Amino acid sequence: MPQGKWFRIGYGIIVVLLIAYLASKVDYLFNPLGDVLAALFVPVVLSGMFYYALRPAVRLLAKRLPLSLSILLVYLVAVGLIFLFSWLVWPFIRQQSFTLVENFPEILEQIRRWLMSLQEHQWLQNIGKDEAFSTANLASQLSNALGDLLNSIVGSVRSLFNIVMNFFLLLGLVPFIIYYMLKEDHKFPKLATRLLPARYHREALEAISEIDASIGSFILGKVITSIVMGTLTFCGYLIIDLPYPLLLGLVAAVTNVIPYLGPLLAGIPAVIVALTISPVAALEVCVVIVISNQIESNLVAPKIMGKQMNVHPLTIMLLIIGAGAIVGPVGMIIVVPAYAIVKIVALRVYHYNQQSRTGDEPDSRPPKMRQ
Repeated sequence: MPQGKWFRIGYGIIVVLLIAYLASKVDYLFNPLGDVLAALFVPVVLSGMFYYALRPAVRLLAKRLPLSLSILLVYLVAVGLIFLFSWLVWPFIRQQSFTLVENFPEILEQIRRWLMSLQEHQWLQNIGKDEAFSTANLASQLSNALGDLLNSIVGSVRSLFNIVMNFFLLLGLVPFIIYYMLKEDHKFPKLATRLLPARYHREALEAISEIDASIGSFILGKVITSIVMGTLTFCGYLIIDLPYPLLLGLVAAVTNVIPYLGPLLAGIPAVIVALTISPVAALEVCVVIVISNQIESNLVAPKIMGKQMNVHPLTIMLLIIGAGAIVGPVGMIIVVPAYAIVKIVALRVYHYNQQSRTGDEPDSRPPKMRQ
């Protein structure tokens, strides 16, 4: 039997595919496991996000106060901020959301009338002689597309409502998970390496430290930059007197968690609303989004996030598009940190194998973990 490198790789691929095929034949054994993992996915991801968002404040207070008291104080501040948001901001967002949904048919009609008015331009009349490019046909297609978009938005709102309801159902569980993650996070590296041979401990601990720094920087940076992006777009929409500025600013803040594509997604509803006013208003919206994105990406993000993720922008775009097509919006959010983790582990394994082949014995002493 051939023993070359590529043959061994081929054997490994065949074995993996064979295992996957056999597993598909006994799916009744794995379906319960999949259900358990799906049930744990939301609380674990939410807990991890809040853990990294709250950890810097907890560690800052823990320098002067007991750790448990520091966690409690951070919890109280977080609850206070949520209460202030629900009391001062949420009523306006809810009112603007209801108004936008009620006025959406009128928005479609205004856009249709605006497109029909373009027929007065001579050069568009020449193009409009072709049935495929006629203004009436384009207006009809755009109306249908916006109608589908409305249905999609309604479906997304329903899904978001279900997620929010599930979140409140998990509200009693998630804070306890976050508490123990904040209090005992220093124990995780040793627990993670306990099953590995001693010679792998140093590389494993360094990989965990690097993953922790990258993911922590990414999540905390995204929280801060999303708040900044939402605030900048809200102020810009106020300046140009765009309807629903608070709601559209919130959309910009939420979609900003998706790298690179977030501002584009946030601009779609804002431009649609602006077109009901005038093409100039739509152009002003584009200017606001571009300026806000430039400030966020060139001034704020480098100060907060640095280059911890170390992933090329083109790779990020391809990952987001692929994850969005396969998994959906959740995949677009988590695909970049997941890819960074896989990349870090793969590079660590590769460098360890290279050191082993050259005869350089890797240092087995455990590294100092980053605090």
